[in-house]
Amino acid sequence: MKPPPPRRILVQIIGTAGALLLANAALSFTRHPWLLPSFGGSCVILFGMPRGIMAQPRSFIGGHLLSTVVGIVFHEAYGWLGGPVGVWLAFAVGTALAAMAATRTIHSPAGANPVVVFVEDAGWNFLAAPLLPGLAMLFLVAYAANNLRGPWGAGPWPRFTRWGIRAER
Repeated sequence: MKPPPPRRILVQIIGTAGALLLANAALSFTRHPWLLPSFGGSCVILFGMPRGIMAQPRSFIGGHLLSTVVGIVFHEAYGWLGGPVGVWLAFAVGTALAAMAATRTIHSPAGANPVVVFVEDAGWNFLAAPLLPGLAMLFLVAYAANNLRGPWGAGPWPRFTRWGIRAER
């Protein structure tokens, strides 16, 4: 694989920093004024490999949402049933992976979301903040940065055909 041209590297740096700064600013108005660590990993994929399957909106948004919901469900079950937290956490991550695989929404950084849910003792409001505002900011910046006129952008992002968004097989 050839390294990207210097202009694209600049877009990667500015896009990643801009997306995380905007997400942080959006979250400063919520009860969770911090970023999910997995958003850093998502930026690596969104800006470093924008044509890859894990960088597409289906995987990026779907993977984060699904993985977080699985994490919350397992955290709630742990609260009701008790037991070793490490076992619940490990099965939450494994189940999140299986759910992402079954729905073709694998986004590797999202696999960390159940861990964050357990560490933060998060509930269902975790979806409203920090997850959704962060996803929205990262998506908007990735869309803008990856669709810059070349050689700056990687575009088109998301991958389109003349009939609309390309279905992934």
